[in-house]
Amino acid sequence: MRGRFLVWVYLVASCIGASAVQADPTLVLPFRSIGVDQNTVAVVGDLLQGELESRGALIVSAPPADPSSPEPACDDIECAGGAAERYGASVVVYGSLSRLGDKFILRVRALRTDEATPYYADQLTAAFEEDLDAVARRAAEGIAAGRANANQASLKTITAEELLEPRRRSSRSSVGLRAGFLFPDQNSYGGADRLTNLRLVIKHEFNEKFLVETTPLVGMAWRGETVEWTIFDLFLARTFGVGDFSPFLGAGLGVHTLHVETQSPGWGVVPYDYYYNPTYNGGGQTETTLTADVGLGLVAMRTYNVTMVFDVRYHYVFADFNNGLGAHGLFASFGISR
Repeated sequence: MRGRFLVWVYLVASCIGASAVQADPTLVLPFRSIGVDQNTVAVVGDLLQGELESRGALIVSAPPADPSSPEPACDDIECAGGAAERYGASVVVYGSLSRLGDKFILRVRALRTDEATPYYADQLTAAFEEDLDAVARRAAEGIAAGRANANQASLKTITAEELLEPRRRSSRSSVGLRAGFLFPDQNSYGGADRLTNLRLVIKHEFNEKFLVETTPLVGMAWRGETVEWTIFDLFLARTFGVGDFSPFLGAGLGVHTLHVETQSPGWGVVPYDYYYNPTYNGGGQTETTLTADVGLGLVAMRTYNVTMVFDVRYHYVFADFNNGLGAHGLFASFGISR
């Protein structure tokens, strides 16, 4: 038993020794400074070198032969490869540390001298100078793993910038009124020939290619006793072009409440309920249901604060009205928004 234990100890020690022998000599060159104090650059380089050492890298010292001409900073592959050859390193780490406003940007590359391109390349940012140690630690983790990991973090490498609430892409929003008419087809909407429509529209344009329109509560189409009230509408469209006149194509869904009067059975015919039902309301039917729209339109004066919109949509209500005739038709409107 004791002999087997000693064999395991020997094997483990051999593996550790082999790992130490196989560790690639690594040279960490000074980072090129772009708007950053040289002391800060030197500290970041020293931190990165220490983090690599703690992960098993064999760091090659690069003392200058002449103290008056130190090893120059490198941020390109030719310079880094030449320095690695001079100091007998198998791996060379190089890059730059720059400042953009209050943000620090660290560009790091790791190159094996027998390869033509870096096996590790990453760009890491820090909002505060105090976060550069975490950035150096994350770069060391990536170099040791052999892959970029700017989007990955550990408890020791998370930066203060990542704790801030992220900014969002903004959209151009406007509010306006639309007016138009709904033309029922196939004798739907209780036989009404045309419904007048008025609604409030909140429009959001984003990414120069899409727009979203919503109508919360304030929307109505009516004709006599037939009324369609908008509870909520959502319409998504793809715009084509970025000029003052941009066509769009889209579709949407909504929730509406409809009251549709039953079509008269004929001239001079009085419904049976008219005499025997004291609560007779003309044979109307009321439903709250889902609706769908598909259509196209045009946004005019799009580069101005005030825009005009013209659209034509086919409107369909997912409910049965008037003995199967339903509620659907062509909807046309125009409006202005600001």
